[in-house]
Amino acid sequence: MRRAKSGLLKVQFEEKSVTVASIICRAENTFDEKELRRVAAKFVLDGLPTLCVNATEDGLVLLSGEKEYFALVFAAVKTANVKIYRFTDAEAEIFTVAEQIKTGNLSAMDEAYAMKRLVQDYGCTQETVAALTGKSRPAVANTLRLLTLSPEVVGLIESGALSAGHARALVRMPQEKQYDFALAVIEKKFTVRDTEKAAQAFLGEEKSRARKNGGGRDELKAFVARLREVLKTKVTLIGSEEKGKIVVEYYSREDLYRFEELLERL
Repeated sequence: MRRAKSGLLKVQFEEKSVTVASIICRAENTFDEKELRRVAAKFVLDGLPTLCVNATEDGLVLLSGEKEYFALVFAAVKTANVKIYRFTDAEAEIFTVAEQIKTGNLSAMDEAYAMKRLVQDYGCTQETVAALTGKSRPAVANTLRLLTLSPEVVGLIESGALSAGHARALVRMPQEKQYDFALAVIEKKFTVRDTEKAAQAFLGEEKSRARKNGGGRDELKAFVARLREVLKTKVTLIGSEEKGKIVVEYYSREDLYRFEELLERL
């Protein structure tokens, strides 16, 4: 018996050979014959794949490796190598989503949605998502930031007109400016570095304009108001846009626990 590496799913698995017919696959076969033939051909060179399954009351349920499973069926292979886990339903979902991310076959936005699911539905921190998927903590954070972009820009990413690398440079921009900026990036065929420089220049101009119009203080007030709304407590700003401190008040141990949970989410 071996222990899984993830810090969240500290469960054991057993490696053995089972019949392909005994594996329950609840996913539909969306792969064409040409693709399955290509995968099956690799079995001759690389050997049979190891599938991950979950031992349930219904039997051995496939957790990941749908393409390899259907290729085994297509090639009429009788037995398969498996890692047998004993997950709860929630753990099985977490494992499956994490494995989908690890394959690298998801689009940038689908990967972001999958990470969001781990964070929102299962309470994973970004550090946990990184551990589960084998990615760095900054990579997880950058992927999740794509979800803060305007719907129009998200549409450009999903259509392939704008790369995720280009889109990340637009995250700090006001949403109402992002789409027009993205169209300009596409039209001018900017590199990612060009896009980053242009975005930084734009943000610098916006900040300078806000200072001239006295908007800096208004932005600070809006920021403090947002903190009060999120933290559900009194928040006081002492200082200016350039320097100061923010005082967050608490009135019970429960308040501290609540703040801790919020920080974990962030």
